[in-house]
Amino acid sequence: MIRSSLIPTKTHFFCGTISILVSLSSCSDEPTVKKSVIASEYTGPVVTWVLPENWGENPALAGPMAGSFHVKTKEGPQGRIGIMPFRESVSSLEVANMFAREIGYGLLDEERLAAFLEKKSLGDREFELIRLEEQRTTEAPKTVLLALHRKDSQTWLFPFIAQSKLIEDELENFCFFLESTVLRAGQEPVKALAPPASPPSSSAPPTPSAPEWSIPTHWAPGQASSMRLASYKVSDEEGNELDFSVTTFPGDVGGLLANVNRWLGQIGLESTDEVGLKQYVSSITIDGMAAQLVEASSTDKTFYAAILKRNNSSWFFKLTGGKNLALKEKENFSEFLDSVCFHKP
Repeated sequence: MIRSSLIPTKTHFFCGTISILVSLSSCSDEPTVKKSVIASEYTGPVVTWVLPENWGENPALAGPMAGSFHVKTKEGPQGRIGIMPFRESVSSLEVANMFAREIGYGLLDEERLAAFLEKKSLGDREFELIRLEEQRTTEAPKTVLLALHRKDSQTWLFPFIAQSKLIEDELENFCFFLESTVLRAGQEPVKALAPPASPPSSSAPPTPSAPEWSIPTHWAPGQASSMRLASYKVSDEEGNELDFSVTTFPGDVGGLLANVNRWLGQIGLESTDEVGLKQYVSSITIDGMAAQLVEASSTDKTFYAAILKRNNSSWFFKLTGGKNLALKEKENFSEFLDSVCFHKP
């Protein structure tokens, strides 16, 4: 399966199409070809990939993912593989700590990280591989395998999260997938974040402190994920469901326009540009800090998302799902945002 993903920053289109081979089930099946109109002046990041035969694509993207995949097994889809573009040259330590705290490591420093990091050449590119094994005692311990590649002041992260045995079995396929990717950074000028001044000691740089909040009593715990700090689901008697998540990432994760366009695509709406962005975005405050609220609805789906930039990190609070139920929960979503507290000194 060959696919591509665009993270748009402009919407000037030309009257032409390109054909992308998106699926080939078996040697006897006819290829399914989709045509996509590509912007003639598109300047944002682009990634293409080739999937191993036993991998599948997840139809719904979460958070800042440019691609999301799973491994096909006899027991059904297993594992989570993703593609995440960062518009800054994010440090390996920052990325590792995004995941390490979720599997029992606590805060890593450069010295501890070195024990888990190796460099691997795939084709003509070099990747950093960071492998973290779950430290908590569980029946099915997870492994987090992170691949990072830096190009033109941008960082591309490929996380693979699964049970340890599946990671071992799919390691060769994961390397095949990484080598197959074609990455083009955004062509607009990008400034990398300046690293903080080194402290006198060898202590690790700070990571975002998790805030506290109050959850409506009828919101139930959702599917756990190493990508999420919190996950909840909301449902009604008619079987409608909403998904709520809290995530945080270094930098601005592609910028406001890229994130909004990704979310618009998830509910079946066309991408917008800087002018059209204004119809979806308004200013709010979270814990006394300036933030942005993004709202959009299609025929049957709605999302509400709040974005807070704090200490060189982006926080995302997002509720998405059925339009009617989302409208009923909008006030609860607003009350949740009002309850968020970072305990600033």
